[in-house]
Amino acid sequence: MSMNSVLKTRIVLGVCSGLVLAAAVQSVAAPRPNHLLPQFQQHGAVGPVVGPVMRSVAPQALMAAAPVGANAAFYAPTHPPGGIDPTTSVPTLWANATIGQIGSMADASVQQTDKNQPNGVAALDAAGTVTAPVAGDVTAATASSTLTGAVTRALSARFAEYPSTKDFGSQLDGTHDDSAALQAAKAAVSAGRAIHVPAGVLTLSTPLQGATPTLWQLDGTTLANGVPVTDLGTDVLESTLEGGKYFARGHSHADMAPVLRKDMNITHTGGTTGFVMNLEKGNCTIPSEGAALNDYVWCHSTVLTSSAFGAGEHVAQASLAQRPGNALSDGKGSRSQLWAGYDEVRDDTGQPSSSAGSLVGREIDVYANGDDPVGWRIGLQLQVAGASASGTAGKVGKGIAIGNNDATSTYGILIDAAGRFDTAGIDLSRSTPVNNAPVLNIGANRGLAFSDDHKPHLQFDSAAYTLRYFYDATSLFSIGMQGDVTTAISNAGSGVAWSLTGQAQLGLNLTGLTAPEALRLASGQTLSWEPTATVHSGFTNGKLTDQVAAGVARTLDTQGNETVPGSLHNSQTVVSLSQPTVAAYIATGTAAIGMDTTALAAPEALRLASGQRLSWEQTASVQTRYENGLLQDSQNGTALRTLDASGNETVQGSTRNSGMTTSLTNATASAVTLTGTAAIGVNLSGLTSPEALRLGTGQSIAWEPTAVMKTGFSETGLTDAKGSTTLRLLDSNGNETLAGTITPSTGLHLPTVSRADIKSRPSPAVGLMVYDADDDTPAIYTSAGWKLLTLAAIP
Repeated sequence: MSMNSVLKTRIVLGVCSGLVLAAAVQSVAAPRPNHLLPQFQQHGAVGPVVGPVMRSVAPQALMAAAPVGANAAFYAPTHPPGGIDPTTSVPTLWANATIGQIGSMADASVQQTDKNQPNGVAALDAAGTVTAPVAGDVTAATASSTLTGAVTRALSARFAEYPSTKDFGSQLDGTHDDSAALQAAKAAVSAGRAIHVPAGVLTLSTPLQGATPTLWQLDGTTLANGVPVTDLGTDVLESTLEGGKYFARGHSHADMAPVLRKDMNITHTGGTTGFVMNLEKGNCTIPSEGAALNDYVWCHSTVLTSSAFGAGEHVAQASLAQRPGNALSDGKGSRSQLWAGYDEVRDDTGQPSSSAGSLVGREIDVYANGDDPVGWRIGLQLQVAGASASGTAGKVGKGIAIGNNDATSTYGILIDAAGRFDTAGIDLSRSTPVNNAPVLNIGANRGLAFSDDHKPHLQFDSAAYTLRYFYDATSLFSIGMQGDVTTAISNAGSGVAWSLTGQAQLGLNLTGLTAPEALRLASGQTLSWEPTATVHSGFTNGKLTDQVAAGVARTLDTQGNETVPGSLHNSQTVVSLSQPTVAAYIATGTAAIGMDTTALAAPEALRLASGQRLSWEQTASVQTRYENGLLQDSQNGTALRTLDASGNETVQGSTRNSGMTTSLTNATASAVTLTGTAAIGVNLSGLTSPEALRLGTGQSIAWEPTAVMKTGFSETGLTDAKGSTTLRLLDSNGNETLAGTITPSTGLHLPTVSRADIKSRPSPAVGLMVYDADDDTPAIYTSAGWKLLTLAAIP
């Protein structure tokens, strides 16, 4: 029998034996035989075969000689009949091998039929690389990392840590619908897990369902049109595309976590002094040719697009630096600086901006159309308030601080407001100065200009303590520290020296001036009394002249002689005097008659005010006066005769009454009745007593003949009534009660008071309403205290 036949027979017997054993042990696969075990070794010498050869051993005998366990495999070698002798043909490869070595080489070798078969071996290619079987589950296999201390784990556990949409059947070829695969992947993982989406073209015909949050990690995945995937429901996408990383969320619902959040708790000690810790740091370097000539490169950009309805706040970018309330509890003193934001742009070239290029520290742009009547569009808002309402008032040292870090650099313009405005360039009307703080402080000897050329400007001269108004270098107007005003005018023929317009009770009030001269005019100058300057007064040629147009109305010379052309003088002369130490009119000299009124056609030759007197001789001992309703003749201050309004005359001075008192007991008639026609029924305007009229409690004043509308005072207060119905009541505390409603034609104006004054009001009545000047809002007092009303803009 040839060696090939022997090997074939041996393989067949081995296979048959394996089948028998598999049936006996319920299909337990037998391990491959190992001829290096003792039971498979040749007895005797192991050198080359010489001398007598071992006889053939029956398989049954070998099986009996080699005990095998219940599940153990056995091996029965096959030999040529009669054994192997020197004449047996042996391949050159085995020429010097023992029978044991030959068996070992045969059974330990890889057969072609064993490659990629169960209980076989994995095939190697020409480079020695193993190729895993195409079919079969290897997840039960284990593997470990090469890192020190790593443990061996099942591959199935490692695969589950990194789920992929392709594990659930996604094709990502731009043709097949991947909706079901992504939905199955989302349902398979727990909340917050990440699912890998390999590179490819994603096709979704059905939106993902389910509110459980999932993170999708897209590895270069796009839509069919090549754009990035930005919408997978409310889930967050982490996408690597175009050499960058993107985070996105297509839809949202309330109370969702942010798309990207970064936390860092600074707990370290030691390290380099002055080192800047960052939660996030971005570096963008642009060399001289790193961008096209007109490219815009923004190192960080945040864009928020909102059309949301409601009263919420949507902030594109926010920074909060907070010092907690217990920050000082460790007793280590003042804390480090806190800056909510820091921007710095540098030009280290040392060249002027015209050469090096422009710099902008920060630009804030507000784009909107339409008016802003309520001031809701704010370019830059600085809000300063206390940290809590129960604490003390919050305060910052400077609202906006603009300065230099050195003593040489300067600004061209410190603040440049170059835009259009329709209310005010700078509005400080709603600010509240404290401790007489000025609303504008420019410093001594510095100018406040009013035009681009800086020619008209104000300046405070600290040496003279005088505020001066300049045009160019000429001081035109100045106010001294004593209130003295100096004006220099050089506009001959082109305007007036001083012009007052508008409405006022007095055009110019000099009553409080203690100077003996209230006004000084130069010789030949005039004082006009009306806009056209037709009526004016002036002093010239030694005479004070009053003129109407070109005609002289009156002159007064230095000797006291007054000339009044009769044809021009007024028919009535009224002189008002307030000089208590000098007589109103003194007549001296020699004349036939001191005052002659015989030619006067007026029914009253002379009128005296109440309390004034007419003296009958030079010493003024004998006088006549009318006062307190009595016409009195007196001598040396003693009343000799009185005449009352009823015609009762009292001559006995010791019994005269000090006034007129009338007692009436006539209930059917009025006390005083006036009939006839007159401009004024009763005129008390000339009465100097503080009380013009006194009524008894319960009495009233009727305002029309039927006495339906009347005013009176009772124990409840001052009342306006119609008949017996009170329409309005004013009590002694100033509280007014109306029976009807207030209907002012131009609107109701609430009293405007400060927040402090509102809170300090003692025991306000419920329903009291005022206007809070600090909050620009009405406030009403309720049983629960002061409350601010909510205002809304009129559409």
